[in-house]
Amino acid sequence: MSGTSRTASTAATMTPAEDKAADKARLLTALVNVCGVPCAHWKTHPIALALRRDGITLFHTDFIHMTAANIDALQHEKGGTLVPLELNFKMILRAFLAFYHHESHKQRGGVNVLDTTLPVQFKNFRNFECDPMKEITPWCLAISHNKGLMDWNKLVKPSARDFKPYREANGWQDYKEVFVITLEAQNLTHLVDPGCVVVDDDLHKAQQKFLHKVLRDDMLHHEAKAIIKSHLKTKDTALIWHLMCETYDKSMSTSLNGDAVL
Repeated sequence: MSGTSRTASTAATMTPAEDKAADKARLLTALVNVCGVPCAHWKTHPIALALRRDGITLFHTDFIHMTAANIDALQHEKGGTLVPLELNFKMILRAFLAFYHHESHKQRGGVNVLDTTLPVQFKNFRNFECDPMKEITPWCLAISHNKGLMDWNKLVKPSARDFKPYREANGWQDYKEVFVITLEAQNLTHLVDPGCVVVDDDLHKAQQKFLHKVLRDDMLHHEAKAIIKSHLKTKDTALIWHLMCETYDKSMSTSLNGDAVL
């Protein structure tokens, strides 16, 4: 058994040469599958020639550490003359570099270039999300240097004491009105808006955690507590608030109709 374990361990550990070869293959895969470099002619393609001329032959070791300025300065030989890489190719490389760091930031880890869905993801990113004028920030720095989150942490956070406890079902309408007014005063209404478009994911999650704790501590009525508990993992405050409004608005409507009958 011990002999088998050693063999498995040895097989799983790549040598430096094997690791380098794998990283070189990653770059080729990215250029062909994502950036559109023809596989049959990749060695003579302007993008490959320009990257190789600047010593960019590996994906994790070289390519992901490039900057927009590095890409803008790329050149290759054409007919014996050194010429700038075509603008279209520069735009593709820049967009792919931005896409890599954007997705890695979201996933809290490097993107797998072997993912078969990557070409479609990149196309969608380039068409609908990519801003060519925006600085490309390495994903690890984007996580540690999130300005919106840091600014929110530095400022005085919204006070949980401004939110009042909710105990009795018949006090729902008053509670809902006061709760929304408090959100507006603290500029947090987006946290209960299901149509909210999240621009800063880290900041949004931090604010969601804050409001989720407020709801967990202050919503003392049994139905509300059950709703909050069932969404403990996601802390989706917009969904939680929607379900509570749906539950208590319906309950109040039923109660009012019953009173009218009496």
